[in-house]
Amino acid sequence: MSYNKIKILVMHNRYQSNNIGGEDVVYENELLSLREELGFENVYCYEVSNDNINKLSLFFNIWFSFKHFNNIKRMVNNNNIDLVHIHNFYPILTPSIFKASKRSGAKVVHTLHNYRLWCISGIFYRDGHGICELCTKKKFPIYGILNKCYRGSLIQSVLTQFSFWFYRSTKVFDSIDYFFVLTNFQKDKIISLGIEKDKIILKPNGLGSMPSPIENKEGYIYVGRIEESKGICELLKVWKKLPKNFSITIIGSGKLERDLKEKYQSLNIIFKGKCSRLETLECISKSKYLIQPSILYETFGLTIIEAMGLGTPVIGFDIGTRSDFIEDKINGFLCNLDTLEEVVKKSFDYGNYNSLRENSFLKAKAFENNYVTKKQIEIYRDIINE
Repeated sequence: MSYNKIKILVMHNRYQSNNIGGEDVVYENELLSLREELGFENVYCYEVSNDNINKLSLFFNIWFSFKHFNNIKRMVNNNNIDLVHIHNFYPILTPSIFKASKRSGAKVVHTLHNYRLWCISGIFYRDGHGICELCTKKKFPIYGILNKCYRGSLIQSVLTQFSFWFYRSTKVFDSIDYFFVLTNFQKDKIISLGIEKDKIILKPNGLGSMPSPIENKEGYIYVGRIEESKGICELLKVWKKLPKNFSITIIGSGKLERDLKEKYQSLNIIFKGKCSRLETLECISKSKYLIQPSILYETFGLTIIEAMGLGTPVIGFDIGTRSDFIEDKINGFLCNLDTLEEVVKKSFDYGNYNSLRENSFLKAKAFENNYVTKKQIEIYRDIINE
């Protein structure tokens, strides 16, 4: 089957526009790249946004959206769609779109951008407790409700936990032909959680357009949400002990932003708040190292790859997906909380820094859109032709 005969439908439930996440960025990048490669007329999209949530209707429709079920059936049938690729489906689209796509004769692929099929927070983490997988061990995972794991709200946690219990009970996820995972770590993790190995395909995110790398770099940078799970508290505790010539820029916003800005008022700790994507990339490009201290598993590491694409090596905690990208002393440094201070000090005047930069750039090339998108289309073709 030639490229121009493949018809793809890409779907996504966007997050709120004031809280755009990596999934939204990846969806937009993939949609644009696929249309450039396959032609606009062969790649359809269907999206909704959490900006438009109606709480009353959501309460009734979160279980199964007949509106989107019928829309997708009609769209797949009328346009002879071969394959439907779903990114985020919760809460508006619901898994009804999996069933609609399958019933209409299309192949169905779902990218696992998070772990919400097993954990309503999607990240296997609880503030104050660290990594948490309690809900994977129960038929009905009550812990997500007891700990208010969905946005810290008891009501929202009850609704979310019961909705995912309902999805599993009705076997709606059986309509998914293949799951796309982003790293080898994530692949091993979801196999351990019960997904059949033969239904899992490793397909990393692609690297979008980037500004040119800057030669003269200085300082360190953190990019991410300002909250406990991202390791920002541990990072700043360590930074307070470092000499004043160790400067770090903090980009991002979150519930701890105000408290941390008040607690860590120092000339070598610069809080820039939320920045545009372009401004963020420019700041990364100017920095000598990106620090990724997340204490989550994560599912990918888009910021890591973007930094490497700008020739900026990465220092990261050796947790979850980090070792899929960071090779210790080759293109950055892997460490843990106990060794972070030592590693940062070692990195400052590291003798092989130019080698770290070159290897970072080479690592990122394997994630460039041109390469990833062509590979993705080949995967689509194989699935369609089964």
